[in-house]
Amino acid sequence: MRQGFSTVELLVVTVLLGILFTIGVFSGHAILRGQERASFLKTFQNVFWQGATEAASRGRELALVKNGSLLTLQDGPRVLRSWNIPEGASLGREGSPLPDGTLARFTPPGKLKDAQGGELLSPLVFEVVLGNKTYRYTVSLIGEAKVEGP
Repeated sequence: MRQGFSTVELLVVTVLLGILFTIGVFSGHAILRGQERASFLKTFQNVFWQGATEAASRGRELALVKNGSLLTLQDGPRVLRSWNIPEGASLGREGSPLPDGTLARFTPPGKLKDAQGGELLSPLVFEVVLGNKTYRYTVSLIGEAKVEGP
């Protein structure tokens, strides 16, 4: 009667454990990425309210600026807050990707203006695309964002 495991048995067990570990790592990464994207949907909704509130409390005009995968709330060149746009998410308007630059401005009474600082004649509309799902954000004059989507 022999004792212990043979080299082949140990090798088979090691390979199986390696495969299970690899599957677990990739599944965990996909879950985390999905949670990050879902979190961004809520964050983007709150960005406008935060900008309007911040402008009112500071008594200064602020700008919401997109620069690559980063959104920033700025007082002139000074960054007050920033939010990362997660990998795989894109911002757009009317089906076209948003270019880098100012997306909206916030005035001291807490009002929202367009990117050039003009008065809003209608709500601002933005889209967030995650994979094959599109979420539409309609932002009011006071920074309330309503979300429509899957």
